[in-house]
Amino acid sequence: MRREEFLESIRHRTRYGRYQPTKAPDASWTPREGRGRVEIGDPPSRFLEELEALGGRGRRAEGWEEARDYVVELAREAGARLLVRWDVEELERLGADGPLRKAGVEVAVWRDLGDFREVAGRADIGLSTAEWAIAETGSLVLESGPGKGRTVAILPPVYVAVVPAERVVGTVSEAIRMYAGRGSLPQNLCFHTGPSRSGDIEQSLATGVHGPGEVHVVLVG
Repeated sequence: MRREEFLESIRHRTRYGRYQPTKAPDASWTPREGRGRVEIGDPPSRFLEELEALGGRGRRAEGWEEARDYVVELAREAGARLLVRWDVEELERLGADGPLRKAGVEVAVWRDLGDFREVAGRADIGLSTAEWAIAETGSLVLESGPGKGRTVAILPPVYVAVVPAERVVGTVSEAIRMYAGRGSLPQNLCFHTGPSRSGDIEQSLATGVHGPGEVHVVLVG
């Protein structure tokens, strides 16, 4: 891309009311006065649509068993040897540890690890849940806390989030409002939107440089 084209792209994206990185309505990103927000009728379906537009892969599972089968099959197809996951109730309910081990995949739980970053750095897949999923942007909201290592969602080349469908909210504003009135916020609160992308080197877009190049989200329910 020539320098003039690159600068024009920046001008376009920062022009009021013009920024539209996905299929989301323009108003979702740069709302204009007097323009009402488009109602999202089916937030889970819209979330999956936006995730796909970002290069992620999503699906909806009827129950935890179907979600578990998806994770195990994904690990098989990827030829994974090590999966690291959060130590949270949702992933205990998922019950994927046993089937993964039977498939020859070592499972490391973010609980008793000697060197968390070293394990996450070697892992082929990172598995977590998310506090919220945002329909209009295809984003996940991840909170820090006991058993929730940040590097699980950053270091492995493949990242999978299994999220109850009732945690899908329509907009970024709705997700932020979930924290209003709380006495305190998590030490770390991150919005993850699709696979990692970078254009630092010669303005060429590359995926998987600063985070996972492959992102899967399974909505349960």
